[in-house]
Amino acid sequence: MMMFGPENLRQNVLLRDYVTFKIGGPAELFYEATTSEGLVAAVAYAKARGLPCFVMGGGSNLVVSDAGIDGLVIHNASRDYSLVDQQAHQITISAGYDLGELVKMAYGNSLTGVESLTGIPGSVGGAIYGNAGAYGRSIADILIDAEVLMPDGQILQVDNAFFKFDYRTSRLKQDNIIVLKARFQLEPGIREEIHAKMADIMTQRHSKHPDRSIGCAGSFFKNLPPLPGENRRRAAGAVLEQVGAKKMSVGGASVYQKHANFIINQGKATAADVKKLAQLLKAKVMNDFGIELSEEVLYIGR
Repeated sequence: MMMFGPENLRQNVLLRDYVTFKIGGPAELFYEATTSEGLVAAVAYAKARGLPCFVMGGGSNLVVSDAGIDGLVIHNASRDYSLVDQQAHQITISAGYDLGELVKMAYGNSLTGVESLTGIPGSVGGAIYGNAGAYGRSIADILIDAEVLMPDGQILQVDNAFFKFDYRTSRLKQDNIIVLKARFQLEPGIREEIHAKMADIMTQRHSKHPDRSIGCAGSFFKNLPPLPGENRRRAAGAVLEQVGAKKMSVGGASVYQKHANFIINQGKATAADVKKLAQLLKAKVMNDFGIELSEEVLYIGR
């Protein structure tokens, strides 16, 4: 595996090739980290030179500026560690693994508890960052602990409470902390039943979510808090549907016809198109219902 060195840095790499939205300008400097050690070294390099540094995983939930990103962008593609502990029913893996690889690893070892994350794009580290989830479950429900890189360069082992998880968020969104590897608690299960759950979730996703070939960042807005006396969050998509969101588009960005909480790239969308469309959607929902939508996606760049 390639160790980090300044000679491995690439200049002006188009980030649209690394994000699921297929939108975005160049990174001033770019490094592909295939090991945790390489990731740590690259962060230290940026810090020593006073360079802005952004670490990205699977590239979902990101809207990258058309003008690109200053400083160093590190693509965390580390897959240098994975351990399945059958006795404890635990899996520990590097944060650069795709979330889907964690789901398959659990299934392959007849471990249940992670099926609800089937089909969610992005990396394990990114899922922890945004507390990814679906069907009433989130990654916070199964995370035991993690190895993290602190802003001061220390590497610490931290427990679940450290992350201050909440709906689609964690303290990682405020603090410049990077997950290197994580350990998950699962339960013994029956392979056929696990497979059936995964297949059912994929069928549901295919019926209403854009195909991976379509540029999309995932659910664009956070679901809304429950109404008084109710427990379940209200779907942002339902409110957007009521304001006619599916008829709205700006430039190459439009609202997906099967689900109003997805903005898709029809092929030539820019980040500016997406931002303008999002602003129009938020204004319409505020005007019609007095509800303020909040983005689940992250806008990054110049």
